[in-house]
Amino acid sequence: MIQAITIDFWNTIVDSRNGAARRAVRDAAMQDAYRHAGREWDAAEADDAFRVSYEYFERHWRDEQRTPSASESLGVIWEHLGISVEEDMHARVVRSFEDSILAGMPGLLPGAADAIAALGARYRLALISDTAYSPGRVLRQVLEAHGVAQHFDFLTYSDEVGVSKPHPRIFETALAACDAEAAHAVHIGDIERTDIAGARAMGMRSILFRGDPSGRYYDENGEDRTAADAVAHGWQDVLSIISTFDS
Repeated sequence: MIQAITIDFWNTIVDSRNGAARRAVRDAAMQDAYRHAGREWDAAEADDAFRVSYEYFERHWRDEQRTPSASESLGVIWEHLGISVEEDMHARVVRSFEDSILAGMPGLLPGAADAIAALGARYRLALISDTAYSPGRVLRQVLEAHGVAQHFDFLTYSDEVGVSKPHPRIFETALAACDAEAAHAVHIGDIERTDIAGARAMGMRSILFRGDPSGRYYDENGEDRTAADAVAHGWQDVLSIISTFDS
């Protein structure tokens, strides 16, 4: 019997659209910091600093199972650029980076809203999301804007728990909030290394979500190599798979 279902956020519930709008907000905030420091804006230089920051994030996400915050990532950017940024300016840029997703909102994947509503009516649901520039504080607003937040019993974010998938603590936090045992829970997510490996290590069943080919990690998640219990190519598949799990 299934007691709870945990669900990933990026490229499982929402897609990656409007990234250019998010980047425009971040560039504008960076330009303010440049002006404040008395330095001429250099877009190519900024691109290189973003690259260094992304590499820093990926390294810590993969090796330490934690997701550096916007503040930490910006610290890497300032150091790379050799810019001294005052505390109040740093805080303003951090806030702009964190909230940039609200200006470039990702879209719900097809069928996600109806499927989540149907699952929420029958099972306890928890979100398990790794965060990057946008913390849980802001991702909650995205779920609310799309009308799906109310179907979740608990929202679990790496910046709030202190670890990211596949670390067991983030799964344990969600399961405890749902009063569910791992053996009677299912996790749905799009990344083999984090979602599937983490769920399996906990003793949960897992579904590899392949419904968003635009996902950054889609190509490294070949379904022929997955250790997941099932593969879903969309949210209708998820509903069918869950029904077989619970039969």
